[in-house]
Amino acid sequence: MEGEEKKRYYSPLKMFSKVNRPHRIFRMIKFIVRPFMRPKLTFSSPLPDEPVIFYSNHANDFGPGALVTAFTREFRSWISANMLKVKTAPAQIMKTTLPNFNKFTEPFLRLLSFGMGVALSVMFKAAGAIPVFHDLRLKTTFTKTAETLKEGLDVVIFPDSLLPNPGNPYIDKMQKGAFRILTYLKRCNLKVPPVYPVYACKALKTVLVGNPIRLEDGVTEDDIYNHVDAEIKRLGESLPPHKIQPYAVMPKDISKIRKYFTVGDEKIYDELEELQKTAAQSLEIL
Repeated sequence: MEGEEKKRYYSPLKMFSKVNRPHRIFRMIKFIVRPFMRPKLTFSSPLPDEPVIFYSNHANDFGPGALVTAFTREFRSWISANMLKVKTAPAQIMKTTLPNFNKFTEPFLRLLSFGMGVALSVMFKAAGAIPVFHDLRLKTTFTKTAETLKEGLDVVIFPDSLLPNPGNPYIDKMQKGAFRILTYLKRCNLKVPPVYPVYACKALKTVLVGNPIRLEDGVTEDDIYNHVDAEIKRLGESLPPHKIQPYAVMPKDISKIRKYFTVGDEKIYDELEELQKTAAQSLEIL
């Protein structure tokens, strides 16, 4: 009808979209690949009849795909904003997925990362991902997360950094900033959902969901951080011995990938470089 207000839907990078997400093309791809890629899914406790936030290890390319095919409830996932743009996605892929190159293979991998970047950026936008920023635009990440929870959808967060996690090889050292969303929701007088730790095991094609915790009186962000870390370790140790897949496959010489780090990543790069110089043995788990 002429003059009728058009519906506004969630958009990863804009205020709103005229297209409802997940896009029907993404739903179709998910329907086709699920029978072939769906991992075994086990819950330590049942999910409540309300939105939740899952904190999962990334396991390189396995974690996101495993959760998309394993979970039956609709969710939106936090994804680096770099992966939502064709211009920045290739460098992100070179940094985390294709870092083991030399002067002979780098041109080929650059071309491969470009093709992957185009495809993945389109797919992530079609899926309705939540962009993760590491600067003042972090508020956008938080507001879109709150918008998602208000719609009754779950949220998946991969808090891994590129740093090793002493005492827990099942997930890289987690970024504490990924847990600040909980305090943000509380300060906005919004209902803070329960948090469920997740361990995605690529070697055994298994996804384990741990026991929940909620930000409430007497429970702090640090308590939740420690709970997620401990639960993922417990879940990993509950499985038979297996090869652990880290977030990123780091090259023996960190300097090879420095040019692919953005300004916001410099601190992580410096820590990695120092670790490699003074404690190279600790990087063997990567």
